Amino acid sequence: MNDKNIAESIFNIINSLFSKLFSSIDNNIYGILDKITFLDKEILEGENFQKILGDSFSNGILLICNSLVFGIIIFFAVNYLFSHFTLSKSQTPSQFFFKLVIFVILMNSSVWICSEIINLVSLVSDQIIVLGKNLFNQEISFSNFITLINKEVYVSENEFNAFSFEGIVKSFTSIGFINLVFTYSLRYILIQILIIICPFAILTLILDKTEWFFKSWIKIFISLLLEQIFIAIILLLAFSIDIQNNPILKQLLYIGIIFALMRTNNYMYQLFGGLTTTISSNISGFTKK
Repeated sequence: MNDKNIAESIFNIINSLFSKLFSSIDNNIYGILDKITFLDKEILEGENFQKILGDSFSNGILLICNSLVFGIIIFFAVNYLFSHFTLSKSQTPSQFFFKLVIFVILMNSSVWICSEIINLVSLVSDQIIVLGKNLFNQEISFSNFITLINKEVYVSENEFNAFSFEGIVKSFTSIGFINLVFTYSLRYILIQILIIICPFAILTLILDKTEWFFKSWIKIFISLLLEQIFIAIILLLAFSIDIQNNPILKQLLYIGIIFALMRTNNYMYQLFGGLTTTISSNISGFTKK
Protein backbone atom coordinates (compact mmCIF):
# COMPACT_ATOMS: atom_id res chain seq x y z
CA MET A 1 0.00 0.00 0.00
CA ASN A 2 1.53 3.36 -1.06
CA ASP A 3 1.50 6.62 0.87
CA LYS A 4 -1.47 7.97 -1.11
CA ASN A 5 -3.66 5.00 -0.22
CA ILE A 6 -2.62 5.22 3.45
CA ALA A 7 -3.49 8.92 3.58
CA GLU A 8 -6.83 8.27 1.87
CA SER A 9 -7.65 5.52 4.35
CA ILE A 10 -6.82 7.81 7.28
CA PHE A 11 -9.03 10.57 5.83
CA ASN A 12 -11.89 8.09 5.36
CA ILE A 13 -11.57 6.86 8.94
CA ILE A 14 -11.54 10.43 10.29
CA ASN A 15 -14.56 11.37 8.18
CA SER A 16 -16.42 8.27 9.31
CA LEU A 17 -15.68 8.91 12.98
CA PHE A 18 -16.72 12.57 12.83
CA SER A 19 -19.79 11.72 10.76
CA LYS A 20 -21.01 9.19 13.31
CA LEU A 21 -20.21 11.55 16.19
CA PHE A 22 -22.14 14.46 14.69
CA SER A 23 -25.01 12.18 13.73
CA SER A 24 -25.23 10.97 17.32
CA ILE A 25 -25.19 14.57 18.56
CA ASP A 26 -27.98 15.49 16.14
CA ASN A 27 -30.16 12.62 17.34
CA ASN A 28 -29.63 12.95 21.09
CA ILE A 29 -28.61 16.44 22.16
CA TYR A 30 -30.46 19.14 20.27
CA GLY A 31 -33.92 18.25 21.57
CA ILE A 32 -32.61 18.77 25.11
CA LEU A 33 -31.60 22.36 24.38
CA ASP A 34 -35.19 23.56 24.01
CA LYS A 35 -36.16 21.98 27.35
CA ILE A 36 -33.31 23.45 29.39
CA THR A 37 -33.33 26.86 27.68
CA PHE A 38 -36.97 27.94 27.56
CA LEU A 39 -38.00 27.54 31.18
CA ASP A 40 -41.48 27.82 32.63
CA LYS A 41 -43.26 26.90 35.88
CA GLU A 42 -42.34 23.24 35.37
CA ILE A 43 -38.89 23.96 36.80
CA LEU A 44 -40.60 24.26 40.20
CA GLU A 45 -42.83 21.20 39.91
CA GLY A 46 -40.39 18.36 40.56
CA GLU A 47 -41.46 16.34 43.59
CA ASN A 48 -38.02 16.28 45.22
CA PHE A 49 -37.47 19.94 44.42
CA GLN A 50 -40.79 20.76 46.12
CA LYS A 51 -39.62 18.87 49.20
CA ILE A 52 -36.49 21.03 49.38
CA LEU A 53 -38.51 24.24 49.07
CA GLY A 54 -41.22 23.15 51.50
CA ASP A 55 -44.94 23.63 51.08
CA SER A 56 -45.42 25.54 54.33
CA PHE A 57 -43.42 27.43 56.98
CA SER A 58 -42.99 24.18 58.96
CA ASN A 59 -40.83 22.22 56.51
CA GLY A 60 -38.09 22.51 53.90
CA ILE A 61 -36.07 25.67 53.37
CA LEU A 62 -38.94 27.77 54.70
CA LEU A 63 -38.60 26.09 58.10
CA ILE A 64 -34.93 27.11 58.28
CA CYS A 65 -35.71 30.67 57.20
CA ASN A 66 -38.52 31.06 59.72
CA SER A 67 -36.16 29.81 62.42
CA LEU A 68 -33.63 32.47 61.38
CA VAL A 69 -36.21 35.19 62.03
CA PHE A 70 -35.67 34.79 65.79
CA GLY A 71 -31.93 35.09 65.30
CA ILE A 72 -32.43 38.30 63.31
CA ILE A 73 -34.60 39.74 66.09
CA ILE A 74 -31.90 38.95 68.68
CA PHE A 75 -29.20 40.42 66.41
CA PHE A 76 -31.21 43.62 65.97
CA ALA A 77 -31.84 43.94 69.70
CA VAL A 78 -28.14 43.55 70.54
CA ASN A 79 -27.06 45.88 67.73
CA TYR A 80 -29.64 48.50 68.74
CA LEU A 81 -28.48 48.32 72.35
CA PHE A 82 -24.80 48.78 71.45
CA SER A 83 -25.63 51.63 69.05
CA HIS A 84 -26.52 53.75 72.09
CA PHE A 85 -23.05 53.17 73.55
CA THR A 86 -21.15 53.68 70.29
CA LEU A 87 -23.44 56.49 69.06
CA SER A 88 -23.66 54.74 65.67
CA LYS A 89 -26.68 54.98 63.40
CA SER A 90 -29.12 52.07 63.60
CA GLN A 91 -32.59 51.13 62.42
CA THR A 92 -35.39 52.27 64.67
CA PRO A 93 -37.54 49.55 66.26
CA SER A 94 -40.59 50.75 64.31
CA GLN A 95 -38.72 50.47 60.98
CA PHE A 96 -37.35 47.07 61.92
CA PHE A 97 -40.65 45.51 62.96
CA PHE A 98 -42.49 46.96 59.97
CA LYS A 99 -39.93 45.44 57.61
CA LEU A 100 -39.93 42.23 59.65
CA VAL A 101 -43.66 41.69 59.16
CA ILE A 102 -43.64 42.58 55.45
CA PHE A 103 -40.61 40.53 54.45
CA VAL A 104 -41.49 37.47 56.54
CA ILE A 105 -44.81 37.34 54.68
CA LEU A 106 -43.00 37.70 51.33
CA MET A 107 -40.42 35.12 52.38
CA ASN A 108 -43.14 32.52 52.98
CA SER A 109 -44.56 33.38 49.53
CA SER A 110 -41.16 33.16 47.82
CA VAL A 111 -42.04 30.07 45.75
CA TRP A 112 -45.11 31.81 44.34
CA ILE A 113 -43.09 34.99 43.63
CA CYS A 114 -40.39 33.05 41.74
CA SER A 115 -43.05 31.11 39.87
CA GLU A 116 -44.76 34.29 38.65
CA ILE A 117 -41.48 35.92 37.60
CA ILE A 118 -40.53 32.80 35.62
CA ASN A 119 -44.01 32.65 34.11
CA LEU A 120 -43.81 36.29 32.98
CA VAL A 121 -40.45 35.77 31.26
CA SER A 122 -41.73 32.52 29.73
CA LEU A 123 -44.77 34.29 28.28
CA VAL A 124 -42.56 36.90 26.59
CA SER A 125 -40.19 34.30 25.08
CA ASP A 126 -43.17 32.17 23.98
CA GLN A 127 -44.71 35.15 22.20
CA ILE A 128 -41.47 35.72 20.30
CA ILE A 129 -41.48 32.06 19.26
CA VAL A 130 -45.15 32.30 18.21
CA LEU A 131 -44.34 35.43 16.20
CA GLY A 132 -41.59 33.54 14.36
CA LYS A 133 -43.91 30.62 13.68
CA ASN A 134 -46.52 32.98 12.19
CA LEU A 135 -43.93 34.79 10.07
CA PHE A 136 -41.92 31.82 8.77
CA ASN A 137 -44.42 28.94 9.09
CA GLN A 138 -42.08 26.79 11.15
CA GLU A 139 -41.38 26.18 14.81
CA ILE A 140 -38.67 28.43 16.22
CA SER A 141 -36.52 25.97 18.16
CA PHE A 142 -33.02 24.59 18.42
CA SER A 143 -34.13 21.31 16.86
CA ASN A 144 -35.42 23.02 13.74
CA PHE A 145 -32.44 25.36 13.63
CA ILE A 146 -29.95 22.49 13.44
CA THR A 147 -32.14 20.84 10.78
CA LEU A 148 -31.94 24.10 8.84
CA ILE A 149 -28.14 24.14 9.15
CA ASN A 150 -27.84 20.49 8.12
CA LYS A 151 -29.74 21.19 4.91
CA GLU A 152 -27.09 23.76 4.01
CA VAL A 153 -23.87 22.01 5.04
CA TYR A 154 -24.49 18.30 5.51
CA VAL A 155 -26.24 16.12 2.94
CA SER A 156 -25.67 12.56 4.13
CA GLU A 157 -23.38 10.55 6.34
CA ASN A 158 -21.51 9.07 3.38
CA GLU A 159 -20.78 12.50 1.85
CA PHE A 160 -19.39 14.13 4.99
CA ASN A 161 -15.88 15.52 4.60
CA ALA A 162 -14.28 17.01 7.71
CA PHE A 163 -11.62 18.72 5.56
CA SER A 164 -14.06 20.65 3.36
CA PHE A 165 -15.56 24.06 4.10
CA GLU A 166 -18.94 22.43 4.79
CA GLY A 167 -17.21 19.94 7.10
CA ILE A 168 -15.55 22.76 9.04
CA VAL A 169 -18.89 24.57 9.35
CA LYS A 170 -20.58 21.37 10.54
CA SER A 171 -17.78 20.72 13.05
CA PHE A 172 -18.04 24.24 14.43
CA THR A 173 -21.83 24.07 14.74
CA SER A 174 -21.74 20.70 16.52
CA ILE A 175 -19.02 21.79 18.96
CA GLY A 176 -20.86 25.08 19.47
CA PHE A 177 -24.12 23.31 20.30
CA ILE A 178 -22.36 20.97 22.73
CA ASN A 179 -21.00 24.09 24.44
CA LEU A 180 -24.56 25.46 24.58
CA VAL A 181 -25.84 22.26 26.21
CA PHE A 182 -23.26 22.56 29.01
CA THR A 183 -23.78 26.32 29.39
CA TYR A 184 -27.59 26.18 29.48
CA SER A 185 -27.51 23.15 31.80
CA LEU A 186 -25.41 25.20 34.21
CA ARG A 187 -27.90 28.06 33.85
CA TYR A 188 -30.77 25.66 34.62
CA ILE A 189 -29.07 24.46 37.82
CA LEU A 190 -28.15 27.99 38.91
CA ILE A 191 -31.76 29.15 38.52
CA GLN A 192 -32.90 26.27 40.72
CA ILE A 193 -30.26 27.21 43.31
CA LEU A 194 -31.42 30.83 43.22
CA ILE A 195 -35.02 29.73 43.75
CA ILE A 196 -33.95 27.69 46.77
CA ILE A 197 -32.09 30.61 48.37
CA CYS A 198 -34.85 33.10 47.51
CA PRO A 199 -36.33 32.97 51.04
CA PHE A 200 -32.90 33.76 52.50
CA ALA A 201 -32.47 36.64 50.05
CA ILE A 202 -35.83 38.15 51.00
CA LEU A 203 -34.96 37.72 54.67
CA THR A 204 -31.84 39.87 54.26
CA LEU A 205 -34.05 42.87 53.40
CA ILE A 206 -35.08 43.13 57.04
CA LEU A 207 -31.70 44.57 58.04
CA ASP A 208 -30.09 47.52 56.27
CA LYS A 209 -26.65 45.93 56.58
CA THR A 210 -27.62 42.75 54.72
CA GLU A 211 -29.95 44.03 52.01
CA TRP A 212 -27.05 44.05 49.50
CA PHE A 213 -27.42 40.26 49.31
CA PHE A 214 -30.96 40.54 47.96
CA LYS A 215 -29.84 43.12 45.38
CA SER A 216 -27.16 40.71 44.15
CA TRP A 217 -29.62 37.80 44.16
CA ILE A 218 -32.33 39.59 42.17
CA LYS A 219 -29.78 40.89 39.66
CA ILE A 220 -28.47 37.38 38.98
CA PHE A 221 -31.92 35.76 38.95
CA ILE A 222 -33.44 38.26 36.52
CA SER A 223 -30.43 38.32 34.18
CA LEU A 224 -30.37 34.51 33.93
CA LEU A 225 -34.10 34.41 33.19
CA LEU A 226 -34.02 37.26 30.66
CA GLU A 227 -31.37 35.33 28.78
CA GLN A 228 -34.06 33.10 27.24
CA ILE A 229 -35.79 36.16 25.73
CA PHE A 230 -32.50 37.19 24.14
CA ILE A 231 -32.02 33.61 22.86
CA ALA A 232 -35.53 33.58 21.37
CA ILE A 233 -34.74 36.82 19.49
CA ILE A 234 -31.47 35.37 18.13
CA LEU A 235 -33.27 32.20 16.95
CA LEU A 236 -35.96 34.36 15.36
CA LEU A 237 -33.21 36.18 13.46
CA ALA A 238 -31.68 32.84 12.42
CA PHE A 239 -34.90 31.75 10.72
CA SER A 240 -35.21 35.11 8.98
CA ILE A 241 -31.99 34.60 6.99
CA ASP A 242 -33.01 34.25 3.35
CA ILE A 243 -29.96 34.21 1.06
CA GLN A 244 -30.53 31.83 -1.84
CA ASN A 245 -27.77 32.83 -4.26
CA ASN A 246 -24.84 32.82 -1.81
CA PRO A 247 -24.73 29.58 0.26
CA ILE A 248 -21.29 30.33 1.73
CA LEU A 249 -22.49 33.66 3.14
CA LYS A 250 -25.55 31.90 4.55
CA GLN A 251 -23.38 29.30 6.26
CA LEU A 252 -21.15 32.01 7.72
CA LEU A 253 -24.21 33.84 9.07
CA TYR A 254 -25.37 30.62 10.73
CA ILE A 255 -21.96 30.37 12.38
CA GLY A 256 -22.43 33.95 13.55
CA ILE A 257 -25.82 33.01 15.03
CA ILE A 258 -24.29 30.09 16.94
CA PHE A 259 -21.46 32.29 18.20
CA ALA A 260 -24.04 34.86 19.35
CA LEU A 261 -25.92 32.09 21.21
CA MET A 262 -22.66 31.03 22.85
CA ARG A 263 -22.02 34.63 23.94
CA THR A 264 -25.57 35.39 25.13
CA ASN A 265 -24.74 35.06 28.80
CA ASN A 266 -21.75 37.38 28.45
CA TYR A 267 -23.95 40.00 26.77
CA MET A 268 -26.50 39.77 29.60
CA TYR A 269 -23.69 39.92 32.16
CA GLN A 270 -22.34 43.10 30.59
CA LEU A 271 -25.81 44.68 30.45
CA PHE A 272 -27.14 43.75 33.88
CA GLY A 273 -24.21 42.30 35.83
CA GLY A 274 -24.83 39.18 37.90
CA LEU A 275 -23.30 35.80 37.14
CA THR A 276 -21.65 34.37 34.04
CA THR A 277 -22.41 30.76 33.07
CA THR A 278 -20.13 30.58 30.04
CA ILE A 279 -18.21 27.30 30.34
CA SER A 280 -14.97 28.79 29.03
CA SER A 281 -15.07 31.59 31.59
CA ASN A 282 -14.18 31.39 35.25
CA ILE A 283 -17.34 30.99 37.30
CA SER A 284 -17.53 33.98 39.59
CA GLY A 285 -19.63 34.29 42.68
CA PHE A 286 -22.10 36.95 43.61
CA THR A 287 -20.93 40.27 42.28
CA LYS A 288 -21.83 43.79 43.13
CA LYS A 289 -21.76 46.23 40.27
